[in-house]
Amino acid sequence: MGLERDLHHLLFEHDCVIVPGWGGFLAQYRPARLDETRQLIHPPSKEVGFNRHLLRNDGLLTDHLAQRDGIGFAAANALIDREVGVWREQLDATGRVEIPRIGIFYRDVQRNLQFDPDDRANFLKEAFGLRPVAATPVVRIAAEPRVIPLPTPLPAAPVPQPRSRNWAAAAAVALLLASGAVIGYIGLNGGTDAFAFGPRPAATYSPSAEPVPAMQARASVFALPEGSFGVQTLPLTDNDSVSLTVDLGEAPADTTAVAITAKSAMRLRFHVVGGCFAQPENAERLLKELQDKGYHATRLPRYGELHPVAYGSYADRQEALEALASVRRDGVGQAWLLVR
Repeated sequence: MGLERDLHHLLFEHDCVIVPGWGGFLAQYRPARLDETRQLIHPPSKEVGFNRHLLRNDGLLTDHLAQRDGIGFAAANALIDREVGVWREQLDATGRVEIPRIGIFYRDVQRNLQFDPDDRANFLKEAFGLRPVAATPVVRIAAEPRVIPLPTPLPAAPVPQPRSRNWAAAAAVALLLASGAVIGYIGLNGGTDAFAFGPRPAATYSPSAEPVPAMQARASVFALPEGSFGVQTLPLTDNDSVSLTVDLGEAPADTTAVAITAKSAMRLRFHVVGGCFAQPENAERLLKELQDKGYHATRLPRYGELHPVAYGSYADRQEALEALASVRRDGVGQAWLLVR
């Protein structure tokens, strides 16, 4: 018959598979690892172990054989006992039993049953089809220090030595310029009075003898018409061709009207929620059911990973509580209050 095919299938789905009368196979998760000796990177896997003390039949393997072959539970147990008997005969005759894609059984010096799993078998479904990949070590080359030569300083420019002749020429030019400035200042200020450094007499004011005619001011009278509103073009004065355009404003509104704040302008913070769904299709289904029953149902923004549906939204807490009590009293469904 061969139980290796059934064991291989069950180890993909379960972490423990017991063969009655033989022992239990245990599958344990093992993360990805690096084999430095073979220079390989192995993917994550489920490593199979064996416990010879797990002999009690849990029915997992027997039920699988009964469903696969369409036989009874007792007949499936008989098939397992027959296969285990073949394994024992082969173990006593050759000292080892190999179960393909599972591992090899043998007896040690003390005649104890030992198990060596097949490293090529991977029972982790998430890593199905993955094979070991080569791990090539990276050789890092140390960077050699780079010596940057310093720039050669430029030779200093020679400083010209002052000469006595240059100083004499500069003094002569300065004297000529100063003489020209003094002569020009004297000419502008009228003669030698420029050298009188004493205080000058203060200037005096003499009023004019001619009389100044009196000024007469005339102001035009501009009056706004009563009872007019809006943009009007009015003359500045009567019988005047010059006009002025003014805005007299709008007519005063009726003060007896009371301003009513629209409910839509108020913030709707209280929501009577009928359900939250992980799938938006279920939220749309409940929304349509509530709207068909006459509720002003709406879909609220996502609440974490959920899509809430509300019977209604209200700006007043007391109004929301009354609506919640009405929903529970009518027995339409479960509801709770969400405040945002």
